[in-house]
Amino acid sequence: MRTITILIIMAAAAAAQPADPGGWTAAKWGMSDAQILAAIPAATRLDPPDAGAHVHIKSFDLAGAAFHVLFQTDQDGRLQAVLLSPVGDPAEGIDYLFQTIQNLLVEKYGRPWTSTEAHETEIQWSLKTTTITLSRVKFPGIDIQILNLHYKRKSADLDKM
Repeated sequence: MRTITILIIMAAAAAAQPADPGGWTAAKWGMSDAQILAAIPAATRLDPPDAGAHVHIKSFDLAGAAFHVLFQTDQDGRLQAVLLSPVGDPAEGIDYLFQTIQNLLVEKYGRPWTSTEAHETEIQWSLKTTTITLSRVKFPGIDIQILNLHYKRKSADLDKM
């Protein structure tokens, strides 16, 4: 009876785990630029490359704001990260956008794994193959804030632990 109870608890915990996206939307870790372009119709080649990315989406709607999306590859040309940054100043402001995206991520992936607060706020979700980081930097004394949403492939070495 005790073994059955433990198995039921373990099954419930596994079922409660959020699904790992294994990338971002239809772009999956390890895809080539050509595969990303085929999987995501809005994606186009970026010339010249920027921040390790050869493919991007110029404008993607997220939480009512336009975002620039960079598909970053490793030295072998395989997808290892996706960086989303707002295009221009969001109508509701960075603080509102940050909170809205945080709420969407909590709804989808549960409570964050870690967070830090100060002039730089970083909230992170750690899933099986993916680390998702939502960050906001405020520059004291000037009215500038930077918001980024970063999906990153975990190192294969971490899977061996």
